[in-house]
Amino acid sequence: MSDDDGLMLNFAIPDTTSTTTQQKNVKVRGGRWKDRRTLQLKLEGRPKEKKMKGSNSIPIDLNRKRRIEEYSSRKVSKPSTNQSNTNESKSEFKRAKFNETKGEHGGKNDSYVSSLFTNNSESTQPQPEKDSSSKEEEEIKTYLPSNAPIKDATTFNGLGINEKLTNHLINHQRFKYPTKIQKLVIPNLLTTQRDIFVKAQTGSGKTMAFILPIFHKLMMENKFKIGRDSGVFAIILTPTRELANQIYSVLENLNRCYPFLVPGIVIGGEKKKSEKARLRKGVNILVATPGRLADHLENTKTLDVSQLRYLVLDEGDKLVELGFEETISKITKIIDNNSKINETIDKWQGLPTKRINILCSATLQNNVKQLGNIILNNPEMISVDREVEGTILFDDDPTGEISNNNNEHESFAPDQLIQNILIVPPKLRLVTLDAELVNISNKIDKNQDTSRTIVFFSCSDSVNYHFDIFTRNGKKFKKIKDEETGETKTILVSPEDSINEENDENDAELTSPIINKNTIIYKLHGSLTQQTRTTILQQFIKDDSKFSNKILFCTDVASRGLDLPNISNVIEYDPPFTIDDHLHRIGRSARVGEKGIATLFLLPGLEEGYIESKLKIVHPRKENLRIIKYENILSSAFSEKDSTTKNKYDKLGNWDIHATTWHLEVERWVLENSQALSKASQAFISHIRAYATHLSQERNFFNVKNLHLGHLAKSFGLRETPKSLGKKSNKNNEKFNNEIENGRANKFKKEDPRKKMLRMAKLAVNSTNEYNY
Repeated sequence: MSDDDGLMLNFAIPDTTSTTTQQKNVKVRGGRWKDRRTLQLKLEGRPKEKKMKGSNSIPIDLNRKRRIEEYSSRKVSKPSTNQSNTNESKSEFKRAKFNETKGEHGGKNDSYVSSLFTNNSESTQPQPEKDSSSKEEEEIKTYLPSNAPIKDATTFNGLGINEKLTNHLINHQRFKYPTKIQKLVIPNLLTTQRDIFVKAQTGSGKTMAFILPIFHKLMMENKFKIGRDSGVFAIILTPTRELANQIYSVLENLNRCYPFLVPGIVIGGEKKKSEKARLRKGVNILVATPGRLADHLENTKTLDVSQLRYLVLDEGDKLVELGFEETISKITKIIDNNSKINETIDKWQGLPTKRINILCSATLQNNVKQLGNIILNNPEMISVDREVEGTILFDDDPTGEISNNNNEHESFAPDQLIQNILIVPPKLRLVTLDAELVNISNKIDKNQDTSRTIVFFSCSDSVNYHFDIFTRNGKKFKKIKDEETGETKTILVSPEDSINEENDENDAELTSPIINKNTIIYKLHGSLTQQTRTTILQQFIKDDSKFSNKILFCTDVASRGLDLPNISNVIEYDPPFTIDDHLHRIGRSARVGEKGIATLFLLPGLEEGYIESKLKIVHPRKENLRIIKYENILSSAFSEKDSTTKNKYDKLGNWDIHATTWHLEVERWVLENSQALSKASQAFISHIRAYATHLSQERNFFNVKNLHLGHLAKSFGLRETPKSLGKKSNKNNEKFNNEIENGRANKFKKEDPRKKMLRMAKLAVNSTNEYNY
């Protein structure tokens, strides 16, 4: 007992083995909830760790942050090659925020940017168990090409073509056997005088089908030999300048075996004065675009069409689509008024006694029929579709109109063409395009072969921007004169080294070190000068031992009729505006019996309905239509490689990290370069406006209202949607001002940005070819 009122205090020493159990049972009361929770965790022996937060206040696990930082500083130890570990790590990074390192090109305050692999829509299409692309070569060989020359007893000479012209085809142009459409058209044009409609799939040889009999007929005129002074006997109209140039080059090759027949060409984009000089000298076969021909018929007196015997309209569906019906009507009226065929029947006894009109098209739609009504008189239809191979007659129609009969058939893709479909989330489109191009180039290097690839975009702004992305740090060709020898040679220089020279703003061919050292990329669209467009096509088809991989970024200006050799791959990065455009795009490959591969990018969701509704109709062979996982494309291009490889992405880590790194570099390049940022914004806006111009019957698949604009902007290297998206373009200022003056703009004052974008897109559709070409 003590003096403390008889109170004895008994202190018990706690057992250290039960401390944890006792602390867990302690209840902390009073104060704020956050303080109580912190103290509770401390008592339980598990203090709360401070977690880093990303741009959207999303906590980031410290262990995950440490792994990412280690990778960014290139201090990661080599991971296991075990597949299960790879998949596990991949799923972690898909959920993670990717760290931008500090420094000159890093984000502020160690910021994070959204990953490419988060919040992406999943495809509803059944995915293949295995990637079927590895069996492409074997399967292509098993298909009988639908547009190949027929190796039977029939030859060009057997069809009625004279021996001199036949020998030239065999010895100089390597045409030994005719195709199906040529077997049907050539005898018809040689023996009858009836208007014809030629319907055959692209790449089947339609051009030679009508050129050869015309050239043969003019060659065989014996009584009076045809020459420059004889006048124009044939006119070939084309919708594009590129196609006109191609047909003209074919005629120039034929001219070598018979130089008395003179071909000529008149197209837009060239000086009329030089064209008038050529016409003044005299031509016998004239290739032209409708607008320029109508101009010369009205203003060039030396253009003599009084003896015209053949009028050919090539790519008739495109002529109508571009609105040339009125111009063609004017042309035919002028030709009819100036015709003097009846006065010279005895003079040109081997030629037709009346003008023969020929309309060529891959489809027989209502708009093509309307064009047929303008120029065709009681026509005969020649088709080589699957259902019918032979000559089909149009139904007799007392009104002179082409009736809608049962002889119409859908157009189909060549049987030997493989059509791949990539259903890619919008954020991953750009990096997947890079992966696809890298895979193509790797395949070329492995096989030690040369290849050409065409990539189609929806508008010229998009072509320009993507060309800049993939040719960063690339070099251009420059001709210099050797001071010692005096010879001119071509060298590669950086574009900055010749920035003050002429036409530098039109640099349309640059090397692409981003893909590999053997790659060169060209761009082609309607906004380039005609001289540049012609030069680019010539360089693209030219054989060059220095560059085994040639890539052409273009709009639909290169989708019609062009016979570009050795096009092994066609990529539709932006979906086609119509199914006919799709057929013409992929028709640049798999021509005249050659094999080819086409790849179409689609977005998950509504766009997948395009496969069942359209693609399966024009690609009836199920084996040829393949759904390819975009993950396989990315993995193949960005996966870990042997340490001896020179690709800077073939380093340690997983393919998804490398893909994100590649995309981050594009984003940083855009942020650091004001010109690139401006081009990226303009390309995105033009792409959206072009997307809004899809036909109403295809709006179920391509509806601009359903696009995730933020994700799609990321595929242009943008971290946010451009604020000028809903603004009017300069070309529509006058139209918009008129709306304001008339008091109609008030209803647009609080207009939804998407609706405003759609309205402004409609105003721009018919202005120029800015979006489509």
